[in-house]
Amino acid sequence: MNRIESICSFINDNDLVVDVGCDQVEVGILLSKRNIKSIASDISEKVIASAKEKISKLNLNDYIDLRVSDGLDNIKDGEANTLVLAGMGTHTILDILKKTTLRFNKIITISNNYHYILRSEMNKLNYKVNEELIIYEKNKYYNLIVFIPGNKEYNEKELLLGLNHKDIEMYSKYLTYLENKYLRIQKESNNKNIKVNKILEYIRIERS
Repeated sequence: MNRIESICSFINDNDLVVDVGCDQVEVGILLSKRNIKSIASDISEKVIASAKEKISKLNLNDYIDLRVSDGLDNIKDGEANTLVLAGMGTHTILDILKKTTLRFNKIITISNNYHYILRSEMNKLNYKVNEELIIYEKNKYYNLIVFIPGNKEYNEKELLLGLNHKDIEMYSKYLTYLENKYLRIQKESNNKNIKVNKILEYIRIERS
């Protein structure tokens, strides 16, 4: 599955979905094929104007509610219980959530970076990791994390490598990629990078 299909696989038919940073509205379009209505928002008026043309051509105006919104500013309480935050950095995701009082039953993220910070900071916002999925698309690995309400005490390995991985085979391939990546960094740092050494140690533990 690609990223959009993977996101939608975690959405149930009765979920009330808002996709923030919707870009080309691909999530909403795919959900419409399952007769699921959704809200799609973006901070850019141009993005929403382009999306409006696109869904009009596809006759999906009744399925996708398009809104110009800075994060969740134009989303009302009770309109959505499932939030999609994909294709953005960890700090952007956290900024969006820290600025809102809205709460969600499920938050689906695909962050471009700092997954260990995302897991840790989401916990402080009272969202814990439910499950994770590694996706390989266009020669790049992506880490999809599904958060649900609650707290969890993570150990360091879980913060760095994640937990409850849904596709073990893909997770194993991802670990090989990470191992090769951090071995190169370790070599360049002459084995002095403590964090890199820790990650490599945890990868070996995962493989044992």
